[in-house]
Amino acid sequence: MKYILTCIVFLLVVIEVNGQNMQSGSRPKDAMARLENKELEGIVMLQMDSLILENYNKHLVQNSKYRGVSGYRIRIFSDNGMGAKENQKRVRAEFLSSFPGIPTYYPYEGSYYKIYVGDFRTKRDALKILDSIRRKFPDAFIVEDKIVIEE
Repeated sequence: MKYILTCIVFLLVVIEVNGQNMQSGSRPKDAMARLENKELEGIVMLQMDSLILENYNKHLVQNSKYRGVSGYRIRIFSDNGMGAKENQKRVRAEFLSSFPGIPTYYPYEGSYYKIYVGDFRTKRDALKILDSIRRKFPDAFIVEDKIVIEE
């Protein structure tokens, strides 16, 4: 009997929390602003050291400087020899003709011309595409990188 009563109370709490989340409509994106939002139903008392808020704002500013999040890309080309830049252009054009929907990035890093493809949140997502890319580019492999996430 206690078990059934506990389950019912738990379900009611979960339903109430989900209902409040649905009603919030257009909430501020910033977590601290959501906590300080006076229009929310109920009372929220925030007591914190001013350094917490200051460090939180520094964190937001620092993260806004870097575009992207941690993720994975597939490297299909890296060369630094004679004609490396021309080879990079040729390989990129070949890739774009074979895989038109996948974005390419071609940085010049430490005297190497490289080509990275894709923006994958998880390694599993990158592995799904890697096999088809390796058919055309057998030396392709997955690397961790900052990726671009569209809103």
